[in-house]
Amino acid sequence: MDRFSEQLIEKTPDGKDKLKRALIIIGEIVLLALLALICFIIPTVLMVCVAVAMGSFFLFKLLMENTMYEYEYIVTNDDLDIDKIVGRRARKRLITISLRSVKEMGQYGGNELKAEVTVIAHDGTGEDIWYLIADSEQYGSIALLFNPDRRTAANIVGGFEPKLRIEYTEKFGLKEDTEETEE
Repeated sequence: MDRFSEQLIEKTPDGKDKLKRALIIIGEIVLLALLALICFIIPTVLMVCVAVAMGSFFLFKLLMENTMYEYEYIVTNDDLDIDKIVGRRARKRLITISLRSVKEMGQYGGNELKAEVTVIAHDGTGEDIWYLIADSEQYGSIALLFNPDRRTAANIVGGFEPKLRIEYTEKFGLKEDTEETEE
């Protein structure tokens, strides 16, 4: 039987995201005000101003969407893939972790994690954050901060080495939730 699960987490906007959105809105207002002023001063460029205003609306929409992020956790057998989705259009693979290389997993309490690389893929609320530490040939020691639900956590633990799998299944009270896939 194969293990597979997907989970989508929407990132809550933080202060930086809100600042970006405010600057985009202010920029759009200033641009439209300048276009209106130009049209009043030089009425013959009205069509150019309308075209620039329409283009600015499309750019405004695109820039606002680019401040919205989602993370997708994909567990496929013994691999965990973390993707970042920007504006519900563009997907980028952040990292792939072999679950066989996991050394430690648990609830994150804000303590410093001993890893060479840290991947942050949680919802930004600061609640129910888990950490996972694994070894990677490409990056060395990796720490992952994320928000798995129980099903995703169970499928992640199901990919661990047998001794670690038993330990964490009992520790967190997780039952492996598998889906059969046809080949």
